[in-house]
Amino acid sequence: MNKYELAKKITQLDGLTNEEKASLVELLRSQKKYGLVWEDKPEEIETRLVDELPVLTEVPERAIVSESPDAPNHILIEGDNLEALTALAYTHEGKIDVIYIDPPYNTGNKDFVYNDSFVDREDGYRHSKWLSFMNKRLQIAKSLLSSGGGNFHLYR
Repeated sequence: MNKYELAKKITQLDGLTNEEKASLVELLRSQKKYGLVWEDKPEEIETRLVDELPVLTEVPERAIVSESPDAPNHILIEGDNLEALTALAYTHEGKIDVIYIDPPYNTGNKDFVYNDSFVDREDGYRHSKWLSFMNKRLQIAKSLLSSGGGNFHLYR
């Protein structure tokens, strides 16, 4: 039931004075509506990924190597997580057991290694924008997880 229908029902109630009905309708209209606003504005990296295929390059000195033949194949990817997840989606969909992502936290800390100032601290929609930002990454990450995996962690 929407606010208009509810206001109409209030005006038809028996046992209330017109002043009480008016107060209830005013209270109904003055209520703030809370919720998330999902931004649909593409990020710069998304626009670039439309025309450019993401390419991961190996850095041999950063390799995670084990002598054991039973050791799992671990991959550490440094860089923009949307770009890395998109690259993995081409070859690893449904094949990954665990994903760790280090997202921006909008700490405003000048010494932070990554650019974490995705949303202005004074923006009234900063939480919604951050969730919209993360939603894209989480959707791709979900498609990468194997049926036996299903472990996803935001690293902090």
